[in-house]
Amino acid sequence: MGDYTTDRVLGSSQTYNAVFTDKKDNSTLTQEDFLKLMITELTNQDMNNTADTSQMVNQMTQFSNMQAMQEMLSYSRTSYAMSLVGKTVTASRYTVSGELDTTTGKIDKVSLVDNEYVFYIGSKRYTLSQIMSVQDSDSSATIDPTKYGITSSDVTENSVRLKWEVPTEDDIAAGGLKYSVYYSKDSAFTTVDEILKNGTLGGSSISSDYFEQVVTKLEAGTDYFFNVVVEDKSGNKYSYKPIKVQTKTA
Repeated sequence: MGDYTTDRVLGSSQTYNAVFTDKKDNSTLTQEDFLKLMITELTNQDMNNTADTSQMVNQMTQFSNMQAMQEMLSYSRTSYAMSLVGKTVTASRYTVSGELDTTTGKIDKVSLVDNEYVFYIGSKRYTLSQIMSVQDSDSSATIDPTKYGITSSDVTENSVRLKWEVPTEDDIAAGGLKYSVYYSKDSAFTTVDEILKNGTLGGSSISSDYFEQVVTKLEAGTDYFFNVVVEDKSGNKYSYKPIKVQTKTA
């Protein structure tokens, strides 16, 4: 079983929640290990059938190549670890009770502890193997409402129910989104600036857990242009394509 650390949980009573960390990698062969193996081979060789010198040279060459590859791998791991600082990631680890402890947030710093890179997200620490996904700070690369639709239903004389799709397939980017419904009788606005300036807010903003809203207080037998503005955690706003709905006549 691997090592574990504890996170202190503050509350009415002081408790500790233990989580497992990864085992240290002991598979690396050092030059000292190789020389020990070679000395053992020379010490125990048959004097009537001594070891082939060319074979030793080949072994030394192979070991040198292996060492170079290990150094390149170490450099790559270091470069990648440093590049994650400041990025938003999702990391997971198991507690001793078998529950999955998952955190999403920016990596504040990275440290090298016992030849293992440790990443800190707030007060929690994770290893490289426990990082499940990495998200670029620019969420606009994954959020595009124009590729997803808005539908209407339950149309009455003065109300309509609107539903829309999540504007991304990225679960991390989808978390924390807020939606606001706007409408207009004059024009189908296509940009966020136009919608916010000329549209009428159809109710309070909706969290990422809900993807529908009923707009009320509409006029009977009237054409309306509806739109949904979505806002991410950074305050960036995007708009869906507008949809036209006519309320029922009185």
